[in-house]
Amino acid sequence: MGNIQEQQVAGFLATFHASELDLAKVASYLAPDVRYQPIVPMSRAVEGRDAVCAELDRQYRIYADCDCQIIAIASNGRHVFTERVDRVRQLGDDRETVVHVTGVFEVDASNLIVSWREYWDAIDVARQMGMTMEQMETIMCTDQPQAAAA
Repeated sequence: MGNIQEQQVAGFLATFHASELDLAKVASYLAPDVRYQPIVPMSRAVEGRDAVCAELDRQYRIYADCDCQIIAIASNGRHVFTERVDRVRQLGDDRETVVHVTGVFEVDASNLIVSWREYWDAIDVARQMGMTMEQMETIMCTDQPQAAAA
């Protein structure tokens, strides 16, 4: 990897995609005012380090055995772009879900993540999980009440 911003994002992804979520370590990569949009354009952005960590914790209650393979990483100034294949095991039925993801990160002068957006095919993921798009919206839309997700 060519620069500190790319190394920071790769370190964050390795920390986030672990078998056990260490929220304190995850938080150490995030700026206090970080914005995270779990799926563009389906979900609204989650704002603030504590809120982002709470959202990531919520996600880990849906799946386990999270693995991230970075296919490509590139940067332009403060922006870092990743192409990844994420694999998770759904806790509800032990089903593996494979997600092809493009993640866009913005890193500040202190090399903390201030913005993180994920782009992936929600229809493909919903099919893999055996659910409808409405059910996918229920578990991924950050502005809806979270009913039974698993």
